[in-house]
Amino acid sequence: MGKFEQVKLVKGAGICAYGRNWVFDREHSACLLLDGGERIDFDGAGSVERSMVSTGLGDEYRVRYSGFEGCESLSFETIMRVNDTTGHVDCTFVPLDMGGLHIKEVCWPQPLVADDAGAYAVLNTMQGQLLPNDWPEAVGEKMPFGGQMGSESAYMPWWGEIAPDGGYLCYVRTFWDSAYTIEHPAGGPTRVFVRHLPSQGEMRYARTVTYCFVPAGSDYVTLCKLYRGIAEEEGRARTLRSKAAQNPNVQKLIGCCVMHVEGKTHLVPDCAFYDHEHPENNDKLVPFAHWEERVRRLHGMGVDRLYLHLDGWGQPGYDNKHPDYLPPCRELGGWEGMKSLSDTMQELGYMFGIHDQYRDYYLDAPTYDPDCAAMSADGSIFEMARWAGGRQNYLCASMALDYVRRNFTELFDHGIHLEGTYLDVFTCNELDECSNPRHPMTRRECIDARCRCFHYLTAHGVAPSSEEVNDWAMEAQVFCHWAPYYGNTAIPVPLFNLVYHDCVIIPWKMEEGEWGIPAGTTGFLQALLNGGMGYMSDYAEGEALEENIAQWRVISQLQSHVAMEQMVSHEFVSEDRTVQRTTFGDGTQVTVDFANRTYDIQYPNA
Repeated sequence: MGKFEQVKLVKGAGICAYGRNWVFDREHSACLLLDGGERIDFDGAGSVERSMVSTGLGDEYRVRYSGFEGCESLSFETIMRVNDTTGHVDCTFVPLDMGGLHIKEVCWPQPLVADDAGAYAVLNTMQGQLLPNDWPEAVGEKMPFGGQMGSESAYMPWWGEIAPDGGYLCYVRTFWDSAYTIEHPAGGPTRVFVRHLPSQGEMRYARTVTYCFVPAGSDYVTLCKLYRGIAEEEGRARTLRSKAAQNPNVQKLIGCCVMHVEGKTHLVPDCAFYDHEHPENNDKLVPFAHWEERVRRLHGMGVDRLYLHLDGWGQPGYDNKHPDYLPPCRELGGWEGMKSLSDTMQELGYMFGIHDQYRDYYLDAPTYDPDCAAMSADGSIFEMARWAGGRQNYLCASMALDYVRRNFTELFDHGIHLEGTYLDVFTCNELDECSNPRHPMTRRECIDARCRCFHYLTAHGVAPSSEEVNDWAMEAQVFCHWAPYYGNTAIPVPLFNLVYHDCVIIPWKMEEGEWGIPAGTTGFLQALLNGGMGYMSDYAEGEALEENIAQWRVISQLQSHVAMEQMVSHEFVSEDRTVQRTTFGDGTQVTVDFANRTYDIQYPNA
């Protein structure tokens, strides 16, 4: 079946890899789902033609489906190939003639079965989780952004399963037009499978997923390191060292604490958070001068490294009227006050960055034009009114860079010195597409458009960040707001950090009970375990502030050692998983005991 003898296709039975027979779950029928809810099963084909083809890369098993009742012109092909060099199995869906159907998604291949005792799934929902096959709680019933890859639903476009006698990693190569489903009722079993999505309303090109098999004795760390190798070969694993060579502010970030502060808050009546009973709660102002005083005080208390992230600095207020946010809010101090804060940050050796937004496109923005909004394939324009500014569409990302350039040129011209900037939601929310003939954009092109905004900032000495992290952004993103754990998580594990720790800086909220911090843990200990940054409170005083500063000092020292190192391993030291250990590329080991709120850091040659 091929030269790579450890992996081979077994006709009618699935895939044999390292002595284990992996079978596809036939109860999950391969099918096409239509926009109207109709379902077309592959098994409904009147004609099924099978063939074997030898290529320079390996033997391919091809199946052509056609002759569907009521859809006579519909035809497509599936191809399974074992790569002779790697032993990886490529599974490709080829649309030949989709018969003019409005296809919502294609579900193929079916999920592999790993129902063994002790088996678990490895899932990239946000920072990552392990899902034992017999986990007592239901998981996957509601996925962020419908399971769409390239969003927080899957920071990385793969999943895997580990069984006692082997495992696999499934890499979705065309992830930008893909989603996935996790099915796990209480008590199991687990099924995970890909859903191929149309591009601009059509299944217009072939879709491939690749199964990479591993032998008995492998674990979730094995899969992470396997994927790191793939990411390196495909050019996504751009390290912080490489980014620092281009922009010195990357190095300056290491060891900083992050202080996230507010400026102007203004909630409009049609937003989801408007307080109708107490309208006075819908507006708030915290002048730029207040934060000048705060950072000077922190500097006097020995905090010598700090990154200030400023929300609500523009005249309309936080999350209002984007992308027309300028000038700086007059009630906060205007251009003069914002420059004074910027100058103070420079004087203290601190870093200054701002919140900005180039996806949410507000209908009351002065230059709003519906022709600039992302258009769906059916010609409609999505609209909602959730955030502070109320009614909005999505700005077509193909235009985002021009708006970034317009706004930042004005900031630079007014002497605002920025060393970091947060472009909201880019690495958290799903990828967009647009069918407006004046600026058509696929989801794949959306990746390029968002990354161009990051590259623009880098070219001007500004370290780019966004709300969360994503595999596709590792070529350009330097840091983020957070990248914690998903709320509906079985066993939290830092899968993203096991792959990309040395490529991006991740801050952690410090307290217990913060969003994304697993129950029974604290953000401080998570920051240590993950070798990340920590937050500095914007309002804490007294003992609470002293404790925050003391925690930052520990985090800062650790970061100075490991920020640019790979996370080599993660392990559960205790049976109840409350004691965990990570090891970094320089030999540093961090052991945390979540139950007793203790930690131990062992530096090499200490």
